[in-house]
Amino acid sequence: MAHRLLVGGELVLYGDVGDMWGDGSGFTGKDVIDALAEHGSDKITVRLNSGGGYVRDGVSIYNALKAHAGEVTISVDAIAASSASVIAMAGDKIVMRTGALMMIHDPSGITIGNAEAHRSTAGVLDKMADVIASVYAARTGETAEAMRELMKTETWLDADEAVEFGFATDKDDTAAEAVAAFDYEIYSALPESIPQEARRARPVPPVALATSRKEPHMAKTETVTATDTNAETIVAVSHADEIFARCEGAKLTMAETAVVMKAAGGDLTKAKDAIIDALAARETDTTIRPVATVTADARDRFKEGVTKSLMTKAGLEGGEVNEFSSMTLREIARESLARADVKMVFNDPMAMVGAAFTMQHSTSDFVEVLANVANKSMLKGYLESEETFEKWTAKGNLSDFKATKRVDLNLFPSLAEVPEGAEYSYGTIGDRGETIQLATYGKMFSITRQAIINDDLSVFTRVPARMGRAARRTIGNLVYAQIVADGAVMSDGKTLFHNDHANKGTGALTMTNLDTARAKMALQKDPDSIAKSGLNIRPAFLLVPVELQGKATALMAAEFDPAGTQRNPNVVRGMVEVISEARLSTDSSAEWYLAANPNQFDTIEVAYLNGNSSPVLEQKDGWNVDGVEFKVRIDAGVKALGWQGFWYSTGS
Repeated sequence: MAHRLLVGGELVLYGDVGDMWGDGSGFTGKDVIDALAEHGSDKITVRLNSGGGYVRDGVSIYNALKAHAGEVTISVDAIAASSASVIAMAGDKIVMRTGALMMIHDPSGITIGNAEAHRSTAGVLDKMADVIASVYAARTGETAEAMRELMKTETWLDADEAVEFGFATDKDDTAAEAVAAFDYEIYSALPESIPQEARRARPVPPVALATSRKEPHMAKTETVTATDTNAETIVAVSHADEIFARCEGAKLTMAETAVVMKAAGGDLTKAKDAIIDALAARETDTTIRPVATVTADARDRFKEGVTKSLMTKAGLEGGEVNEFSSMTLREIARESLARADVKMVFNDPMAMVGAAFTMQHSTSDFVEVLANVANKSMLKGYLESEETFEKWTAKGNLSDFKATKRVDLNLFPSLAEVPEGAEYSYGTIGDRGETIQLATYGKMFSITRQAIINDDLSVFTRVPARMGRAARRTIGNLVYAQIVADGAVMSDGKTLFHNDHANKGTGALTMTNLDTARAKMALQKDPDSIAKSGLNIRPAFLLVPVELQGKATALMAAEFDPAGTQRNPNVVRGMVEVISEARLSTDSSAEWYLAANPNQFDTIEVAYLNGNSSPVLEQKDGWNVDGVEFKVRIDAGVKALGWQGFWYSTGS
C-alpha cells in the first residue's frame, strides 16, 4: 500500500509540521523519509501547504529532501509559514502558486523553571534562529544577519516578493486549491490578504497549557492580561483552561476539543456533557486512533528526548540540545509522572521523586531514562579503558557456566603416497585439553532521591563509566594472573612455565637471549612425534613490564645489536610487537615473556557468555536505599590453553 503522503506520485505535505496534537494529523521527519524511500530516487514534486509546527521536524524534512537523489520541486500551493518555509528551501525549484504566501520568523518555546532555565532556553532559541537564518541565506544569497532581521519582524511574502527576494525560483498563475483551514491567529503580524474563511476556530486556553509538553515550535504567542474590572472575563478564561485540560485528559483530538469548547461556551457542566458525547461518537468513528497508541507514542518521545538531553550533558555521543535540556532532574521526575497521567499533588519533593522511581502498575519512565544514560556511560567507560590483553589473547564463547574442556587437536600425520589403484589409509590424531569455566563478576551502585533533588548527574554518568572501566580491568587482572609467578596450573598438574614444558629460561632482554628463545619455541616437541623437527611456533608478541618498554622498543627498531661493540646486524629486529603492562611490573621489573599468535596456536582464551564481551547493567527498586539500585556484571572465563606458544625468562 502506498505511503499516505504519496498521492499520484507526488509528496503531499498538508497540515502541521510534526505530530503537534498527537492525533497523526501532521507529518513528521520520519514520515517524509519513509515516503521518499518508497518513492525512489527519481525527481519528485512536493506539494506544500502548512502553517508550520515543530522546528526539529522542519529541519529534518529539509535535510531529507536535500539528500534526495533526484530533482526536488517544491510547489507552495497555499502557504509555507514558519517551519514549513524551512522545508520549502530544500527545493531545487521552488514554485509559488496563485495566492500563495510564505512567512519567516523567529522560533519560540515555553519554559517552566527558574531564571537560569529561561536563560538557557533563550540561548537555545537564539541558536535555532541562527541555524534557520543560515538556511534562508544559502537560498537567497543574502547574509544570515539580514535574514535574522526579517525573522525578528515576522515577514510575510506573496508570490512576487518570494521570487524577488530569492525565497522562490518561480511562480505559477494557474488555479490552486483554496487555502486550507489553519489557525492563523497564532501569528502576531497576520496580513489582511488571508481570507476570513481560511481561519479555523480553535479553543482559547493559555498557550502554555497547550504547548508546555510539546516540542519547540515557530509559532509566536501574545500575553493576555486582565484587571479587576473584567472579572467575568477572568472566570471565562479560567473555565476555558479547565475545559481544555479535561479534553486533554480525555485524550480528545484537537478537532473534538474544538467541538467541545464551542458547545460548552465556558460552562463546565455543558463541557462535561460534550466530552461524553465526543467519546460516545467514537464508537462509530473508525478513523479515531486507540487512545493507548497516542499516549504510548507521546511517552516514548518524552523518554527519547530526555535521554538525548542528558546524554549531551554527560558528554556522550548521540545526544542533542532540546526542550528538555534546561530541566533539572527533579523537573524531569515530575514531568515523567505527568506524562504517565499520574494525577497526584506532592508537597514534599522527596515523595514526588520517590513516586517517579516506583510508579505503580507501570514501568517507571524516569528510571528507564536514567538506566539508558547510565548504561551508555558504563559502555563508554568500558570501551575507553586502555587494556593490553585483547591484543595477544583469543576471544572465546561459552553458552553456560559449566566447566568446559577445550580440546587442542595435535598435528595431523603427513600425507602418505597413494600408488595408482591403491586405497587411501586412515590417519589418527590425538588430543589434549584444558578446562575453562565462566564466572560472574560485578558490583552495585545506587541513585538516591537525594541525588535527584541535588541534580547530581555524576551518579548515573561518571559512576557507571568508572564501573565500566572496572569491568574491563577485572578481565585484564584475570589474564595476567595466568602468566605471572610461573603461571596457571595446567591439566598435567604443572604450572604454565615449567622446565618440563621447555618454555622457561634465564637471561636479560637482549638480542642474543631473544634469538635463543625464538629457537626454543620453534623446537617445541609434538606430543605425538608427528613433527619430527618441532612445532615451528613463531613468537608474535613480547610482553614486558613498563620498566622495559623503552629497551624492548629500541631493540625491535635497532638496525644493529644495541649491546654489541661492533656493528653486527640485529637479527631480531621487528620480530615481535612489544606490549608493556603495569601488572607485570608488580611481579618483577626484569622478567619478560614471548607469546605466539593466538589465532594460530593455543595461548590464553578469554571466553564470554554467549560471546557478549560488554558488561551488563541491571536495575531494581531500591531496598537498601531510598531510590533505585543498579548492578554492573560481566560473565567471563580466562584460561591458558597451551604452553608451547609461550616463553618466559627470569630476566637475569
